Amino acid sequence: MAIFGKGTEQKEALIDRIKYDGPQNGSPWLVYKYPSEKFVLGSQLVVNQGQEALFFKGGEALDLFGAGTHTLHTGNLPLLNKLVNLPFGGKTPFTAEVYYINKTSKLNMNWGTPNSFPVEDPKYGLLLSIRAHGTYGLRINDTRMFITELVGAVPNGSTVTYEFAASYFSGLLVSKIKNVVSAYMIRQKISFLEVTGYLDEISKDCQEAVKDEFDRFGAEVVNFYVKAITPPKDEYEKLRTYKEELALGGDFYTQRRSLDIMENLAENNGAGGLATAGAGLGMGLGFATQAGGMFHNLGGAMNIAPNGSAMNVQPAGNGGNTCPHCGAANPAGQKFCGSCGKPMVVGVTCPSCGKVNPVGQTFCGYCGTKLVKKCPSCGKENDPSQKFCGDCGTPL
Repeated sequence: MAIFGKGTEQKEALIDRIKYDGPQNGSPWLVYKYPSEKFVLGSQLVVNQGQEALFFKGGEALDLFGAGTHTLHTGNLPLLNKLVNLPFGGKTPFTAEVYYINKTSKLNMNWGTPNSFPVEDPKYGLLLSIRAHGTYGLRINDTRMFITELVGAVPNGSTVTYEFAASYFSGLLVSKIKNVVSAYMIRQKISFLEVTGYLDEISKDCQEAVKDEFDRFGAEVVNFYVKAITPPKDEYEKLRTYKEELALGGDFYTQRRSLDIMENLAENNGAGGLATAGAGLGMGLGFATQAGGMFHNLGGAMNIAPNGSAMNVQPAGNGGNTCPHCGAANPAGQKFCGSCGKPMVVGVTCPSCGKVNPVGQTFCGYCGTKLVKKCPSCGKENDPSQKFCGDCGTPL
């Protein structure tokens, strides 16, 4: 993609009328350097609406002209006059560089992270590879600063395109946006499954984060938008599945772990008896429940390696319990796991029948008893064992 485009060739002669109407093909332009540097006092400088013209000499940004037709003389070229001491009156020749700057806003510039960056999902703890993309607008606020800092070496008769500015600022944008997205997700404790509802707030944070860097070049970012923040499809599905499994509570994990164990044993030549039993019972949640019973009959709790294979069997003792978090065997009646310290009961215990129900369930799945007490004052849902509302203190 071209960054500079050649303008109309002009002969090296004294110019008495200076004007630029934009590229002949009508494509967006940002800066244009007039092809001649030889002018005379009394020349007319024409600046169209939405443009500014800057005289530049010896590496210094000098006199700046807004929209209109200007006859050049020592009075309206004070900075240039001070630098070269122009004689008063007449068609005095002088040399300088003239830059035309497009002051209108271009609002459809694209940005995106060329490579994914790792972020831990704050809600579910899974490490994801994230990509983000969106659009922004660019406007030049300080012409002198922009020309001096960014495009001081533009060839005569050349046009600087918006693509040049986009490529220049791309690294800055991506670096800032990575930090903003990570910080926002952690601060708000939201999952990437929910991030779509927060894109407006993230966009505002991103625009504020890049503002100072663009100001340093005399530019302004307008209408900065984050359109999407997404992990790859396979990682997104993994996160969604993990969320659904958490909602099913601890009993689901016990059954699934048992099922995974039996599938691994079925593939293991050294577990022929269990493999035969697994084939006879069928592969489903019903089998998983029966498989759990088989392990209790064996008098132990199965430890699971990270790849899901069976590691060893630890005796649980009579009436022992298996930790729903780490799988370690614990004595009967123990409320916290002796290995990981986490509660042995996962979910909400029914005050009527004592069965454990998944978190978020309103009624007991075994006896139908209501599992929450709704505060008559503030409407907060409380655990059925509570006597006072956890939010406002109203007696329940």
